[in-house]
Amino acid sequence: MFSMRKIVTYMMAVLLPLFSLSASEPDKSRFLDAVSQYSEGHYSSALVQFTELLEESPDDDALNYYLGLCEIQLNKIQEAKIHFEKAASIDTSNIWYTNALATIYSATGDRIKLADAVEKLIRRNPSAYKNPYALTAIGDARLSERKDSVALERYNQALEIDPTYIYARLGRIDTFRMSGKMPSMFSDLSKLVEDRTVDVSIKTTYLDAIMKNMDSKFYWVWGKTLQDIIFKCTEVHPDDVKSQLLKLNIISITEDNDALLQQCAVLARAAEAAKDTANLVTAYFYEGSIYHELGKKKKSYKTYDKAMLVDPDYAPLLNNYAYYLSEDRRSLKKALKMSQRAVELEPDNATYLDTIGWILYLLGKPEEAKPYFKHAMLYGGIDSVVILEHYAKVLDALGENDLASYYRTLSTYKKQ
Repeated sequence: MFSMRKIVTYMMAVLLPLFSLSASEPDKSRFLDAVSQYSEGHYSSALVQFTELLEESPDDDALNYYLGLCEIQLNKIQEAKIHFEKAASIDTSNIWYTNALATIYSATGDRIKLADAVEKLIRRNPSAYKNPYALTAIGDARLSERKDSVALERYNQALEIDPTYIYARLGRIDTFRMSGKMPSMFSDLSKLVEDRTVDVSIKTTYLDAIMKNMDSKFYWVWGKTLQDIIFKCTEVHPDDVKSQLLKLNIISITEDNDALLQQCAVLARAAEAAKDTANLVTAYFYEGSIYHELGKKKKSYKTYDKAMLVDPDYAPLLNNYAYYLSEDRRSLKKALKMSQRAVELEPDNATYLDTIGWILYLLGKPEEAKPYFKHAMLYGGIDSVVILEHYAKVLDALGENDLASYYRTLSTYKKQ
């Protein structure tokens, strides 16, 4: 529930002497009684009294303001917003009205109006309101409006006051990124990563976002720069699991298997020390998959067994292990159990459905395999050459030759 009690109590103490009611304004005693009700915490009673007064004088800025204060305490945020805006429109010079609006806009997440209100506050009283938080809030809003130069100016002003203010630093980096000034972005990002006073989670969250959103063109131009920064992050924070995982992910793009195996070991040590089972199983899973790709099946299965001890319900591991066993035509019953569990965990995963269907086919059960392939077709399997080929073989085994021919032809077409 939104609460401003401490702020409002302070504001009341300051504001009450500022309002004087003339003969043409609402009855002074009724007004003061309503204020008394509010100050004693009787917000509903005060709300009723201020509402009655406002009906008599709808254009009274003080009544609109106090009514808004009551509504905030009663969690009527939208109603408070309307009354604060009314008060501010009647008396545009009242800094308290503008401050109340800024508070409301912050609470409702209206960044643009918040920025507009804070800009007014800074112009009227820079010594009180010109601080890194306010300037950064303005910068964030202007950046969302794609006013890059204004946003950058506000972030720079915030950093002049406090060079360590992290949200202004991140805002500046974002501004460079969104305006296509990549050298400046990476320069600032590198300094951020090297700064040991900055929480590592802030660094890895930003780096992870870049990794997840980059395309091949971005990587072609900036991949090496990004890799260097991620490597630097692991040097500054060698025990941080997320940093080591990012390093593994960036190395995987290069397909340098030796470097990948080395990084898998580093990630496993960091994850084990941190008791991070999710990333420990990830490290073993990657390692086992690389060994299999290199043809070192014994090491692959041994590593997969280690991973299974950590998390026997890690679906990618269950599926890969089962599929590799099926490729070797060995331990098919064991493979089937693992595959069944993977499908239980992710019933609409076309790859997992293909694995269990294929294992059933190898076990001489094409009639049991068919439903899994039919299901896989609905969830992307129709775009996979391997799944189409497997399905065609199952259909052949069932004597459905025409349908098998169709899927085999479709598979051949997709190879082109």
